[in-house]
Amino acid sequence: MTFNIDKFIRTLAWFLVVNVTVVSYAGRSNFVTTELNIRNEMQGLKRPEIVYHCKSINTGLDYGWRRAKKPPYGHSFHVLLEGGQKLEEEIHRCHFRSVLGTANVDIRMTAINAEICNYKKECAVHKVTPEGIMYDGKEWDFSERYPKLIPRKYLEGKWKPWPRRSSSRGRGRLGSQSRSGGSQ
Repeated sequence: MTFNIDKFIRTLAWFLVVNVTVVSYAGRSNFVTTELNIRNEMQGLKRPEIVYHCKSINTGLDYGWRRAKKPPYGHSFHVLLEGGQKLEEEIHRCHFRSVLGTANVDIRMTAINAEICNYKKECAVHKVTPEGIMYDGKEWDFSERYPKLIPRKYLEGKWKPWPRRSSSRGRGRLGSQSRSGGSQ
């Protein structure tokens, strides 16, 4: 009985390739990608510019500060969501700034949102308006036997006005302190 080294090496290599492939797919969840769309809709203002910052709470992914100078400009962020058997909710905390003040909004996304966006081509848009941040998109309606997509629009967050800065009080106090300090 002779030992064929070439046949042994080929068999071992094939065995390793099959094992690596099976093991790598066994532990992997289904991931889907979708978009987080934010659009400037600040119509009728002298300075319609908005600045915003979004960060994923679950993964810690920071999308950085973005600026949209005029309507209808904005940005789309590509988001990776875990899908499959688990419906993990991904939360994105977004902080908005404009001449009207600040607004903080938690945007929640699941693999169902990705399905609506990717397969139905109905991505939701978060519109920044003078009233606040508006959700404009479609959601599944499960009230009937066969669920269907229905359009939804609602206010996600209102503007919190900037704190008042009274320049006359601040200057008066500083001026009186400097005068009294100089006369001593």
